[in-house]
Amino acid sequence: MSEESATAVAEEDQEERGWIKDRYELVRVLGEGAMGRTHLALDHEAGKRKVAIKELLPSRMKRWKDYELFNRECELLEHLNHKGIPKHYEHFTVEARSEDEPASLYLVQEFIDGENLEDLLKDGEEFGEEEVKELLYQTLGVLKYLHGLNPAVIHRDIKPSNLMRRTNGEIVLIDFGAVRESVTAEGVGSTVVGTFGYMPPEQYAGQAGPATDLFALGASCVELLTGRPPGELFEGLHTVRLPADLEVTLGMERILMGMTEPDVDRRIQSAQEVLDQLDDEFLMIPRDSVTGTLPIPHEIVAAPRSFPGFQLRDVYLGTSHVTTALVNLGAFLLSLSFPIGLLVALKSPVALIGMVAPMATGAMGLFACQRVLRDIGIYREGRYTLGEVTARFSGIGGGEAHGNLTYRFPGPVGFVHGSVASKDRAFRNLRVGDPLGVIYREEDPTKHVLYAVPTSWSKKQERDDRRLITAE
Repeated sequence: MSEESATAVAEEDQEERGWIKDRYELVRVLGEGAMGRTHLALDHEAGKRKVAIKELLPSRMKRWKDYELFNRECELLEHLNHKGIPKHYEHFTVEARSEDEPASLYLVQEFIDGENLEDLLKDGEEFGEEEVKELLYQTLGVLKYLHGLNPAVIHRDIKPSNLMRRTNGEIVLIDFGAVRESVTAEGVGSTVVGTFGYMPPEQYAGQAGPATDLFALGASCVELLTGRPPGELFEGLHTVRLPADLEVTLGMERILMGMTEPDVDRRIQSAQEVLDQLDDEFLMIPRDSVTGTLPIPHEIVAAPRSFPGFQLRDVYLGTSHVTTALVNLGAFLLSLSFPIGLLVALKSPVALIGMVAPMATGAMGLFACQRVLRDIGIYREGRYTLGEVTARFSGIGGGEAHGNLTYRFPGPVGFVHGSVASKDRAFRNLRVGDPLGVIYREEDPTKHVLYAVPTSWSKKQERDDRRLITAE
């Protein structure tokens, strides 16, 4: 037997015993994917170091794109260096034994000693807000690194099964495309890369950016908190709705809603922005801790309807804007009766002096109606967000009869601050840290409306909603 033949036989014998490349001893299969499998192996040239070897099986490939994705992942990981990403050791091709068989492709990576979050959920582990905050801090650090590269690296398939937790608690983001499945969402009609439930709308159109990964991470956090896949919480195709009884703070709810906003332009745009909100402790109070009578919608959504009617209140007067307009119109018409009465009684032009009253009333009414129209314009064109009470004062503008507050809300850049001395009872009992609904214009956040829904209206609306559900 020739030396070449002997070497070939030896290599074949080693592979049958579970060896690759005369170096890696296969221990067991860690997982199976649509196009390959992942092995736990021992690297005998590195002191029997444990490694994870991803194997792409050409027999399972349905398209050449799968081969390209595997090579892209190998080349990408080779140049990445972050503790939250598995280390790349090498990648190689092993030629087939015969011409009829395709070559096998392998990627050797750091072995992550831990479990993925999907398996932890299946095993019954529960994740509270503090655990999710720690996950966000660590994963956002990875995304900040990836998105900051030139060009930016977009993972596009973040989900609990691709988030590993080491035994020491560190989070590692895995699977950059090797055994990624292609799924078709019902009703979309096209094949896309990713996983339904974690993909935002733009990903179905083949577009992806940093905000795409933030949506997937936010959806993953929702699943960890609720124990339910995000697709089960969708209202429509992509709008995530948190359960009303979910025990998270208003601030965490606001962050998750900002991360999973379907409209990419309205979504939180960067990992750093999420980190800033987590550090700011903005509205990090329990959802049920509001002491005043100012119900705040659970979701950060657009204004409920095109014309607010009695729903939008003038916080200074404590009445709805429609009431304000009607009262001023009635006052103007009533004041007109004074000069008319004088004219009938005196039958003299001197009676026209009485026009001072309706003119003054009309001027005040015009000013009030201008404020009404301004606020309605903001309501119809503005964006809804949450603010918080920053301080309370007493003895100003009528003492206890007023709710004297300072507040803030996040604008496009930093916070916008304001104050109010309101007759509206909804503001009297609010404490520092309690939430306020705000509608503001993005181009000029100083033009904003405090969104005060009285408790009586809120309860009436709940009754109407229940009637609609029953009727349906």
